[in-house]
Amino acid sequence: MARVFPRVHLASIELERRHHHVCAVFDDDRSAQTAIDGFVLEGLAQGERVVEVAEVPGRVIDRLGGRTGVRQALRSGQLEVRPWTDAYLADGTFRAARMLAYVRVLMREADTERFAGARLIGTMDWAVDGLDGVDELVAYETGLNRILARPRVTVLCAYDARRHPGERLREIVAVHDAAVVDDVLTQPVRLGATARERILTAAALLFAENGVARTGVDTLIEAAGVAKATFYRHFPAKDDLVVAWLRAPGTRWLDSVRPIAEARATTAHDVLPELFDALADWLEDEGYVASPYFNAAVTSTDPADPVAVAIRDYNAEVHAYLANVLGATGHPDPEALASEVHVLIAGAIALGVATRSGAHVLAARNAAMKLIGTEVAGPRHTTDGGSLEG
Repeated sequence: MARVFPRVHLASIELERRHHHVCAVFDDDRSAQTAIDGFVLEGLAQGERVVEVAEVPGRVIDRLGGRTGVRQALRSGQLEVRPWTDAYLADGTFRAARMLAYVRVLMREADTERFAGARLIGTMDWAVDGLDGVDELVAYETGLNRILARPRVTVLCAYDARRHPGERLREIVAVHDAAVVDDVLTQPVRLGATARERILTAAALLFAENGVARTGVDTLIEAAGVAKATFYRHFPAKDDLVVAWLRAPGTRWLDSVRPIAEARATTAHDVLPELFDALADWLEDEGYVASPYFNAAVTSTDPADPVAVAIRDYNAEVHAYLANVLGATGHPDPEALASEVHVLIAGAIALGVATRSGAHVLAARNAAMKLIGTEVAGPRHTTDGGSLEG
């Protein structure tokens, strides 16, 4: 395989831009090196920031270092090569949530204002049978689709076919936007990614990270890789998309944390503290992006407009759920207490996003339990293995 985008010619940059998440499958080391190096050099020539995550960065730098402009790109920060141990294998194991958080940070650092775009290359030879966490690989690749819908950003995941069972490799290829296998670029490979879903994915990322007001329709169209007519067929106005985003399962934090809390709880009194713990984990897993409902509320000044109605409906749903949870404990006034707990949750989310820490959620949990008259004993654990005293 001579190039990642073989024989498509790099007027194929337009073709490439429709794909954020590309899988390249190789069956020999030389082809892999040639293709990946070519992809890196293409990016540098296009004025993009390029980050490669490799087993031994020094080898990559030595291999590329003689090419024109590479040393300058390394000095300027346009090109960076990071080791697996800083990313996929931070503690000798692989965890999908931890790596997704890492990619979120990396994408925020991509600086597409300074550069023409960004390319992230991950060589996946570390993912071998028996490694702790390798069973989370498909979940990780699937999760990438939710955080890569950015204009002018492409991620290439390079796999050695000799290292993976055929069934796992088929699953991995299927969750990418496109794949290069046997010198052929196939597009699209990912199943079920309708135009509407791609638009919602782009909206979820760009609204959360840039704000609703600062994300224009043209940016959404570019990120989703759809035609303008297709966008407006699904969403006649931007507000229609905002409402759909607010009502999508992935936006609704309660839908994510409620089943976890209820599964962990052994009594009715356990549900509320477990809800806070699950919320802290969810914030960390989502990379501490701004609350969709706070974000959208800033742009909605008319209480009758559809966005304001969607926000109000969701807040009422959260309140009703909290009242139900508190009522199940036998509290004499669950409605009033639900309002107080809801305020604690909302403030904890806002502070958690501002400080990129789950500590505020766990402090709010303790305050809520004091309101009920129950103390929470012992340290509560965050998803990164640390603990916060409860």
